[in-house]
Formats: sequence, structure tokens, C-alpha cells
Amino acid sequence: MSFHRRAFLALALLCLSALPNAARAESRTIVDQLNRTVILPTEVNRIVVLQHQTLDILVELGAADKVVGVLKSWPSLIPGLDKYAPGLKGLPMPGDLSAANVEEVLSLKPDIVFVTNYAPPEMIEAIAKTGVPVVGISLSKGEGVEAPKLNPTFADDDVAYAEGLKIGVKLIGEIVGKSERAEELLNFAFANRKRVEERVAKIADADRVRLYMANPKMSTYGSGKYTGVIMKRSGGINVAAGVRGSTKVSMEDVLAWNPQVIFVQDRYAPVADEIRQGAAWREIDAVKNNRIYITPEYVKPWGYPLPEALALGELWMAKKLYPDQFADIDMQKEVDAFYTQFYAQPYTGPH
Repeated sequence: MSFHRRAFLALALLCLSALPNAARAESRTIVDQLNRTVILPTEVNRIVVLQHQTLDILVELGAADKVVGVLKSWPSLIPGLDKYAPGLKGLPMPGDLSAANVEEVLSLKPDIVFVTNYAPPEMIEAIAKTGVPVVGISLSKGEGVEAPKLNPTFADDDVAYAEGLKIGVKLIGEIVGKSERAEELLNFAFANRKRVEERVAKIADADRVRLYMANPKMSTYGSGKYTGVIMKRSGGINVAAGVRGSTKVSMEDVLAWNPQVIFVQDRYAPVADEIRQGAAWREIDAVKNNRIYITPEYVKPWGYPLPEALALGELWMAKKLYPDQFADIDMQKEVDAFYTQFYAQPYTGPH
């Protein structure tokens, strides 16, 4: 080999060694759900998670052992998750959905930080500037200006969340080396969704039940949220579909809507008692007929979908709305099948 060729190769190797790890040959490039191009190390073993949905998915994918830091609010946002991933308890909490202590994040030496799509741009930039890859996850297919919104506007909410869930779960699976399990998770979820879809299709529009999701302080979910999708998928009609996102409504609104069924998320369980005991609620059909239901943890009717919401939540909700049409469904059996496969143990929570 000539002197000049040896010198050229030596210089090339020197330049390569000066590049940050993410830019070397062992790196890879992905596009996150904020439509950002992110360079990641080929192998990801240390993860900081500042979004609760991603944390849940990581547990389902069997990657909880890679998590070294979690968001502060996860115990209230995903109650009961520690039963299936006890190692999450006591982990450092270097931030939350909309804020992060960059020094604390760096002290955990993460290979990657997962954030929600509506995390402030300055928060994402502050972490990314340190050289740690930041991946935004929305579980919805938002384009352009809609991608980073907490309450996005979609042409079709159902399609946006179905396709976004597929993209998000596959992306997370790819990043942590669990692509095959991610496919299994999605296949299970969408197969169960199909079962509900086929039965609900036979219910006439005039017979569909009017639903209301009661959150604290007269807040509810309107269109632009997965909650509206789960209601429609289960055969119901969201009476608050005319408002957008997570929003506050008045008692007059609810009285005018007169829902036949009221759902309360398990994390907001006291709201159900407030409704039952509140004088203003007495004339509402759902209260008169005692059709106020607290959703079990696997329903997860949050603003964003999760695999078990499709696999189990839509089925549970449909069974509550139309018990005759779903009389043959044993929810304990259904839930145990999912939890045993993806959480490694049967479901132990309320139904």
C-alpha cells in the first residue's frame, strides 16, 4: 500500500473516531412520531421514559428491564402497572410529560429518552443538545402542525389512532429490539377489535346508547381523542362529540345531552360517587337507571390508545352497553389471555 493511501486511511479513521457515537457505523436512523429524524445507537439498553403510554408498551414488549428512569406521574396515570413490572418502583424520576431535569436525565446515562408528542419543543431540544437521542411518541398519525398537539384535529379520528398505534408500537419495538413481539401485540389487539366490530355493526343507529365520560371538575373528552373512538367502536355515541379534546363542560350541557350511560376512569373513581350523590345529576337517565360504570385498568380510555384498549377495552365497553349481544363473552378469560401473554401473569385487578 502506498504512503499516500496509508495516510488517507489513517486520516479517515481519525475523523471517524472523532464523531459522536450516534454518527458512527453502529448507529441507525429512525423517524419518530413528531416527524423528526433521530440517530440512535444500534443497541438500546438504558431508557428514560417520560410518557406513560410508552412505559406501558415497553412493559408489554418485555423491555421493562431496560428502563432506568420514569416520569413522575406514572403511578397515578397507570395505576397498577407495578404489579406486572415491580422493578419500576423506586426508579429515578428525572422529569414528567412537559418538563425534564436535564442533569438528572444525563446522570442516568440513557441510550435514549422517550417523550410525548406534546412535550415542549424547548424540553426536547435541551435534552437532544446533550447528544442523547430523543424520540417523540404520539400513538396517532398526525401530519404537519397536528403532530405535536395535545388535542389534534384529524380528518378521521379512528383511522388516525389505529394507524398511529401501529406506527408507534412498531417503532418502540424496533428501537428496543422487540420487533417480533410488537407484531404479536398489534395482531392480538386488532384481531379482538375485529370481533367487537362485527357484532356492533348489527346494532341499528336508533338503538345505540348515548355515553358520557365523566372526569373531575366537569371535564370530559370530546372529538380528537381516542376516548371518542373507543365509545364509537363499542357501539355507543359520545354525547360530547361536539366539543374538542379534553375540555370542561357545564351541568346544563350534560342535562341537555342526558346520557344513558356514564363511564368514569378507574383513576378518577371518586367522581362516580360524586355523580350518584349529586342532586343536579338525579334526572339524568344514567343515574336513574344506575348505569354508571368505573372502567377497569385495562380499558385505559385515555386521550391516546394502547394495545389493551383495543384488545380488551372496546370489548368490555361493548359488553356493558349491550349485555345481551355479548352475553357469551367471559371478560376474565379474555383479560387473562392478554395479560398472560404480554404481562407474564393473569390479570388481578377489578372488572
